[in-house]
Amino acid sequence: MRRSTFGFASRTGACILVVLMAVACTASRTPYNNASAGVTSSAGASYLSKAFVPPLEVTVPVWLPREPWADERNFLTWIGDGVWVDRAVRFLVPVNLYGPESFTATAPPDDYLEYLRAQVQHGAHFADEAAMTVGGRPATVMTATTSTNLDGLLGCPADGVPAADCFGLQAGLALRIAVINAGGTTLVAWARAIDGSADAAEEFADFEQMLRSLRFR
Repeated sequence: MRRSTFGFASRTGACILVVLMAVACTASRTPYNNASAGVTSSAGASYLSKAFVPPLEVTVPVWLPREPWADERNFLTWIGDGVWVDRAVRFLVPVNLYGPESFTATAPPDDYLEYLRAQVQHGAHFADEAAMTVGGRPATVMTATTSTNLDGLLGCPADGVPAADCFGLQAGLALRIAVINAGGTTLVAWARAIDGSADAAEEFADFEQMLRSLRFR
């Protein structure tokens, strides 16, 4: 499946915040804990990527459609439907990215993980960092939030895309991010939730289960 991603990142985030802000404001802040009581696995159907590189196979959580919203060379994503519209899972191989307050895209740094950690100087917050293995490759996962929008911080799926249409951290959203060393290629994956939502822990646990199911082809 192939759909244009340009303009998608900023529009989707804005719509979700408008529609679901009432939920976010009333929900208690729940720290991530993949061993929390009441969190159960929600494995669904298996999906084999078609255009995405590196090619992979992964088991999709039941709260996401089996077919992704986009399957492109550098970008693979699922978006929840109905009551799960606030949920999404993304896989991105950044072609370039925008540093804080930068209007010029640059190549991803060699040490992407340290680059990400350094964004605490610009309003990003990281918690619950842990090491894991994804498809036999080393990875680091962490929960990211921000007090200010950091457009394009995570990266862009193609050249010539403005920062607002790339992917970054957005105030009001929490991301469970995995930085994966995919054989010399930096692969960034994340699950999106409303910051402070009561079911974020369940979603993030399902996302990590999805990562554990991943197999590079």
